Amino acid sequence: FLTKNVHLKFTELSEKYGEVFSVKLGSELIVVLNGTESIREAFCKTEFLGRPPNSAFSILANKSPFFAPNLHVWQEQRRFVVHALKDLGLGKSKIEGHIQVEIHHFLKVLESTSGKPMDLMTPLTPSMSNNMGALVFGHRYEYDHPDRVLLDESINEVSKVVVQTSPYIFFPWIRRIPFLQRVFNLEKGLKAAERSDNLFLKKIEEHRRTLDPKNIRDFIDSYFIEMKSRKEKDPNTSFTCDMLAANAGDLFGAGSESVRTSISWCVYIMAAFPEVQKKAQQEILNIVGTDRDPEIQDQKSMPYTHSILLEVMRWKTVVPLNVLRYTSIDTTVGGYDVPKNTIVIGNFWAVLHDPKCWKDPDSFMPERFLSPDKLSVVKSNHYIPFSVGKRTCPGEAMANLEIFLYFVSILQKFDIEFPPGLKPTFDAEIFTTYRPKPYKICFKPRS
Repeated sequence: FLTKNVHLKFTELSEKYGEVFSVKLGSELIVVLNGTESIREAFCKTEFLGRPPNSAFSILANKSPFFAPNLHVWQEQRRFVVHALKDLGLGKSKIEGHIQVEIHHFLKVLESTSGKPMDLMTPLTPSMSNNMGALVFGHRYEYDHPDRVLLDESINEVSKVVVQTSPYIFFPWIRRIPFLQRVFNLEKGLKAAERSDNLFLKKIEEHRRTLDPKNIRDFIDSYFIEMKSRKEKDPNTSFTCDMLAANAGDLFGAGSESVRTSISWCVYIMAAFPEVQKKAQQEILNIVGTDRDPEIQDQKSMPYTHSILLEVMRWKTVVPLNVLRYTSIDTTVGGYDVPKNTIVIGNFWAVLHDPKCWKDPDSFMPERFLSPDKLSVVKSNHYIPFSVGKRTCPGEAMANLEIFLYFVSILQKFDIEFPPGLKPTFDAEIFTTYRPKPYKICFKPRS
């Protein structure tokens, strides 16, 4: 099972053993959920909210509220994060304005290539982290700023190690063997996590010195105000500077990587399906035109473009398997008994490629999300790219905002093409997300 395409192996096994099956791997019992009903049932139950103690996330992000086994800490931290994001403008024009400014910087880099082959990730990586930086730090960085480079490199290193250390989950004794620690690059990942933590703590100290409670600049300021209030009531509160740094790391890690991967797939797929690209560009021309920035409110008037984004995230499921769950008590799912301390995996790939739920699931068909009159988008109950239940992604709204604005802005200004002689392979690799393998692409300015 410790293969790069374990989601495909699980999907294959579900065809033989059913929607819910279990396997014993090393010292761990694992229950794999491969259907909409079982995933929705389990992930809406409190007893499925835990995290396994030996996962790579728990080793590399041991202070992280989102990967912490302590449910009380997770709940109160998550509740604050959701409220803080709303207060800072998520769902309002303030955050959208930050993203539009960042997109202008990003598009200038694409324009500077004059249509020659380029690696999209070179400008996209710093652009994504700048969107999160505006939210967390209150400002953007130049793409080559040392702090921003350090942050992106650290997050990428941790992402690699999370995959490489998957055996830790099933064979905890590996941690006691120094040779195997080196083989799985755990030490390298820990150093990368420490570098990013130190940067967050430096920014936190800068904010502490300049904090004005009457002028909340960003997430760090919001957290400081909440931390002061909580400490007055409870000196042992989970709201600490270390927890703030961990929250910042989670926002950057989860918020940048999944969106970056989604946009990368969007660009690749448009080059592979030029007729789809042209239809989207015509809709963009009709609704947005050429002289103004796209806005999220345009989406409701752009069903075809919206359907492309939905289909990209279904077809190339960016997060094929959920971050592992762990049962806190004996429970059940799908009529099966599930013991306490069982690892539970939701196979979103299986749901989003189930032929019982989707016609020709392995084909790219944006039209599947359109109403019969093609004037609106219709989402299926089986569409769960961002998980479901109580641990669903708190940044889902921001992710959708970024993906739409970047995608429409790119197609408004450029035709996307592969370099001459290059044909699409759709080759991918799994880190924390299911990414297209590195590729070159041409952005040709539209007249």
